[in-house]
Amino acid sequence: MDVAASGFPWHLALAVASAIVLGLSLVVLLFRGRKDGSSSQKPSKPGSAQAASQALKARISDVEPDKPRVRLLYGTQTGTAERFCKQLANELRKKFSESTIIDVIDIENYKAAASLHREKLVVLCMATYGDGEPTDNAAEFYSWLLKEAESVENGDSETKYQGLAYAVFGLGNKQYEHFNAVGKKVFKALGTLGATPLLRRGDGDDDGCIDDDFDKWCAEFHAALDTRSDLVGTKTDQLSSTTDSEASISSYEVDVLPAGTKEAQAFPAGTGHDVHSPHWARITRITELHTSESDRSCVHAEVDISGSPIKYEHGDYIVLYAQNSPAVVEEVANLLGYSLDQMITLRKKAGDSPRTINLDAPFPGPISIRHALSYFADVLNPPKKDGLAALAAFATDKAEAEKLRKLAAHGSTPEYRDYVFTPQRSLLEVLRDFPSAKPPLGVFFGCIAPRLQPRFYSISSSPKAHPNHIHVTCAVVKETTKTGRVHEGICSSWLQKYGANALVPMYHRPTHFKLPKDASTPVIMVGPGTGLAPFRGFLQERAALKKSGAQLGPAVLFFGCRNRKMDYIYQAELEGYLSDGVLTALHVAFSREGASKDYVQHHMDKHSKDVWGLLNDKGAHFYVCGDAKHMAKDVHRSLINLVQEGKGCSGTEAEGYVKQLQDAGRYMRDVW
Repeated sequence: MDVAASGFPWHLALAVASAIVLGLSLVVLLFRGRKDGSSSQKPSKPGSAQAASQALKARISDVEPDKPRVRLLYGTQTGTAERFCKQLANELRKKFSESTIIDVIDIENYKAAASLHREKLVVLCMATYGDGEPTDNAAEFYSWLLKEAESVENGDSETKYQGLAYAVFGLGNKQYEHFNAVGKKVFKALGTLGATPLLRRGDGDDDGCIDDDFDKWCAEFHAALDTRSDLVGTKTDQLSSTTDSEASISSYEVDVLPAGTKEAQAFPAGTGHDVHSPHWARITRITELHTSESDRSCVHAEVDISGSPIKYEHGDYIVLYAQNSPAVVEEVANLLGYSLDQMITLRKKAGDSPRTINLDAPFPGPISIRHALSYFADVLNPPKKDGLAALAAFATDKAEAEKLRKLAAHGSTPEYRDYVFTPQRSLLEVLRDFPSAKPPLGVFFGCIAPRLQPRFYSISSSPKAHPNHIHVTCAVVKETTKTGRVHEGICSSWLQKYGANALVPMYHRPTHFKLPKDASTPVIMVGPGTGLAPFRGFLQERAALKKSGAQLGPAVLFFGCRNRKMDYIYQAELEGYLSDGVLTALHVAFSREGASKDYVQHHMDKHSKDVWGLLNDKGAHFYVCGDAKHMAKDVHRSLINLVQEGKGCSGTEAEGYVKQLQDAGRYMRDVW
């Protein structure tokens, strides 16, 4: 019908038509928003690696690019693998400019099953965590990949990644038995699935200079990539030794706010279920566990989780967000030239410029510089080279700027090794040594001071005994570094000095470190020092089971400390469990009481027949908790020796037996 002919007012007709067009536009936008999967993304990690641009790239992972693309995926627990991915991405962007798409994605957000077969080149930086385990954000991908490879090995499926080239750099510590286990298995699994390695697997050793390991591997990576022009676009530039131009330095936009601005919480109140949603809990008790005769300290802390949805189990972890000490915070603010009470907000400038593409999501604001430095600036660890390059760009003294540029030079350099790595010189000390380097706050938080990482502690209680509280057993770190600085552990010292009645952001992390489901199954526990923590929870669990009428199997504990008059922690509790039958045997090694050192493995050797009988005849489960570099290795050797003696077999056969225990879940370790 002709609207004008009906006498319908023309201006109303125009309004109706406009409304219809607007409505259809909204429907299209809503449909597109759902189609790209944006509603399924997890919230950003507080103060962590899920920047908005990376989340966007994860959402469009199914879109075919119109030019070559390199995917860089990271599995990280402390941020190093993420930093390495971003470092390599920056080098690739400089090298290929607009000819190649360079994407850096948290592997937790990567849809591998849907996307991996369409990739041409994937780079994976994979950290190994704990006792050969994947990091939290890589667990799902790791499990999926190994199952896919196993399916091919078993003949249940065919290879399907023949068109994929890949590179893997693993991060670990050679002092651990399962050095770089995750990187090794990922490298092998991709080959099994038909993909082609671009170069050898890289193995980064955190017990040495892992940055040097990565730089050497990156040089090999670039050389290998130069021979594969089919994987990338046209090369536009060459890598330089430093990248300290202000235009390329990662930086937040900073809004300086007026006095009296209301401050936001450093971490939004959450459920405490995981890293994405920390819960603010109150510490209701701090108790010193060592006697006055000890020159060291170990504290017992109790964290109130009542009113939260947290449900923990014995053997789980509690993760605490540490704070820098007030003295450290004040000194850093003074060195940078800022007032602690100044209120600011950090923002990421829109777009993927060199200054913003690698930035983490800004931490919450408005926030005072005091709290920003307390919760989010890691200033007591050695600085990285990109941070030194940024300091060089803002040093007003030419000599200081030149020295900083040399320290930041690409590749392994004696300057960096001698000044930073070997003495483990902290960022705070570097700021002291280069007083003319006063970067803007956006640069300082953007690329100089890494985010302060939370601390993991084995829970030392059982919910059957303490449903509303999580107990922590924490050795207080205090040591003198090679530079002469007295280093105090960030979280342990904060707990000792300021923890009583304080609120702390935290979350709960489940583990598989559990007692056998059948309470009658024997258990053997080895945990010197604070390695006792999860076993205290085990014993509380067993005491509750016993009280409820359960039949308990034998339980043997090997504990160790220096001197019974100084650091025999929880002595009365352990002896009480022994007299009540919750513990069957308690063997304590006092390493500093006699003329020779006495350790837990020596007591295992003394009681090897009893341990072997429980393992071989009674099906006991064997647990170890504590130091990975020395104690866990020594205990592992003692275990192999007692198996060899008990079975009357060769060392190789004994190792096979121990491997079977591990595969069956009867030999478990919580080591660090």
